[in-house]
Amino acid sequence: MNDLETFIADFVRRRVAEAETETRYRRPLVGFAGAADPRFPQLRELVGPAHLLPTDLLPTARSVVAFFLPFAKEVVRANRAEPRQVAREWAVAYVETNALINQTAERLIAALAERGVRAVAEPSTHNWDPVTLVSWWSHKSVAAIAGLGSFGLHHMLITDAGCAGRFGSLVVDAALEPTLAPTDTVHERCRYFDDGSCLVCVERCPVGALTAVPKELLGALAFPKRTESGLDKQRCYEWLLQVAEQFPEVGLTDACGKCAIGPCAYKPGG
Repeated sequence: MNDLETFIADFVRRRVAEAETETRYRRPLVGFAGAADPRFPQLRELVGPAHLLPTDLLPTARSVVAFFLPFAKEVVRANRAEPRQVAREWAVAYVETNALINQTAERLIAALAERGVRAVAEPSTHNWDPVTLVSWWSHKSVAAIAGLGSFGLHHMLITDAGCAGRFGSLVVDAALEPTLAPTDTVHERCRYFDDGSCLVCVERCPVGALTAVPKELLGALAFPKRTESGLDKQRCYEWLLQVAEQFPEVGLTDACGKCAIGPCAYKPGG
């Protein structure tokens, strides 16, 4: 890494280490991508036609920063305890981590400005169309382009630290060295795509919103196509709104995480 890349990665990791949250974290991951990477326009086909480009957020964009905050193992273990009931620890982690991502991005933007670098960020969540539930800036898709991992059957990005956590990203007008993509393939990161041996995410979904899509449709793709996804977003979100009603004292806890606590919660392949 050059000085600016090191500064950004250290800033994110320090902010998380110093966070005054109930939720604890494992070591954050940070990756970089060029704003002109041809995969960004492809997100309009894979995620949704309204998905923004880096230059839509910042006309002078040259690079994109993505980061992943992996939950501590005790958060995952708590959400594994009951097959249907969402653990309070997971609900708290969702709310606290969204706030931490927003705060980290805001402070990093200010710190970069002191170095003469402009940066902008989208909110950590609820930056989607309320009807279609399609995001106009998918942090996890951006993180995939920034080399942090690849998608599994559950539509979660499986990073070197697994998939149990939250993503954030920024667009900057400085040139940063792109992070090399993982040397393994999507098959090796998701057991189902590897040999069909794991359907934990499908089996643990409380409302049957996930189905096992045939490998010939998704197995060779770095990004799941929305038309062949195997994910019923409406059914999923209806359940998330029910979960939110269970934790009114925590905040907007439209989170479940049952699909993110399988073998790939902590690392690729389990």
